[in-house]
Amino acid sequence: MWSPTRQWRRALCRAAVVLLTSTLASCGFELRGQSDRAATLGRYPIAVVSQAPSSEFAAQLRSELQRQGASLLALTEAELVLYVDIETFEQRSLSLTARARAAELELQASVDFSVKLNGEWLIDNESIAVVDQMLNDPLNVVGKTEEMRLLQEELRTALVEALTRRLDYGIAAYHARQT
Repeated sequence: MWSPTRQWRRALCRAAVVLLTSTLASCGFELRGQSDRAATLGRYPIAVVSQAPSSEFAAQLRSELQRQGASLLALTEAELVLYVDIETFEQRSLSLTARARAAELELQASVDFSVKLNGEWLIDNESIAVVDQMLNDPLNVVGKTEEMRLLQEELRTALVEALTRRLDYGIAAYHARQT
């Protein structure tokens, strides 16, 4: 049986959790190394050179770099040049159904890139990949196609985030070596 004191304790605990959560959020808490990303990416004007300049990946990469504080310029005016190949998606079956159809799929998105800073290779021909899995219903072809499209968009977003993180860490490491 619930007594009034137990209800008050539960209400007090809930209020304490809400207060703690809001305090943590309002104090500016960030993961280590994330607060300096805008300062690092904003140090040099960046040019993005892509084999597919009008692709969704290149557009998303440019907007993410700008969101992170980077200024994008033309190739002739930029000090930092990011060369990006075409993103690739690979799919493989992880398990099969009794009828030998794929029951679980693994999707991998990857991209090769290089970075040149003031004519010197900062990162030379490196590859980044992100992986995710999905269950496959062989009877729902339309749903599978839509789920695959959504999953590719999520992988593309994760790939852009991983690439900007790697670029940020590469620039920070370069400056650490210079000092």
